[in-house]
Amino acid sequence: MTLGVLITNYQAWPTTLATLEAVIALCPEAAELAQIVVVDDASDAPSKWDKDPRVSIHRNTQNLGYVRSVNVGMGLMQVDVVIMLDCDARPLTAFAQEVRQQFAADEKLGALGFTQTDDTQVLRPAGEPTPILREFLIGPAFFSRLPAFMARWFLPEGRRQCIHSCCMAVRRSAFLEVGGFDESFDFLDGDMDFSWSLLEHGWNTKITPDILCFHPGGGSPQSTGQRVLRFHRNRWRLLCKHGHVRWQAPAKMLLLLRHLMEVGVLATLCLNPFARRFRAKLQTRWQLLTSVATGYVR
Repeated sequence: MTLGVLITNYQAWPTTLATLEAVIALCPEAAELAQIVVVDDASDAPSKWDKDPRVSIHRNTQNLGYVRSVNVGMGLMQVDVVIMLDCDARPLTAFAQEVRQQFAADEKLGALGFTQTDDTQVLRPAGEPTPILREFLIGPAFFSRLPAFMARWFLPEGRRQCIHSCCMAVRRSAFLEVGGFDESFDFLDGDMDFSWSLLEHGWNTKITPDILCFHPGGGSPQSTGQRVLRFHRNRWRLLCKHGHVRWQAPAKMLLLLRHLMEVGVLATLCLNPFARRFRAKLQTRWQLLTSVATGYVR
């Protein structure tokens, strides 16, 4: 079983370089890792990197975005299993043997998520259960604050895992079977959609605690407000695509009411001249309210 690594870069070459060097240090031999591809999305990366013959750098002639860059990179891979890493997802533990063992043990394993950590040293899985509409309508933050025994009242058990593409291994044949990443998605939720598509095609997904990556996040240059807007737009598209929004009009009305309440609360808080930190949130919620009122893109 041959392995390769795919790293995407946009305006973050120093961070990408640290990840690249970590990969090579953990897998110095071609027998462990046959191919390493860096896809630079028309930014500042060099055209070549000659420290290791396995490394090739592909530069997009124009900015394509993350999802399309992943598809471009996968088209360049010539291995059985591809380890996908964000530019700031630096592996801390040897991964080649564990990846081979996991995919050899389960011939229907399509995607394997790793475990992440950051400066807090808290471990978190690179994935999450398949989302549901009620969680989106009420807000994930609400459920994250509930005790576990109460969350079970609201969220169904037995949801399968969607894997985050920041640090995961993908069987290339499974990637090709589902058609790769759906390019109608933005940076966010493209990986969730991909995992969900794998599950719908009969492939398995799982997360291993035995491969650890340092992934602080925030590697993409965007504001918090932009990320919130993109998350909501893409999550709506994801739920619609996979049949979790049976009645769009009532669902949009509930979202509209939720964001209207949030705008009201934030507007009240902004009356305090010392509460400047709420102004950016108010602007974001107003934009969300406008997006729901004019209709989310399906």
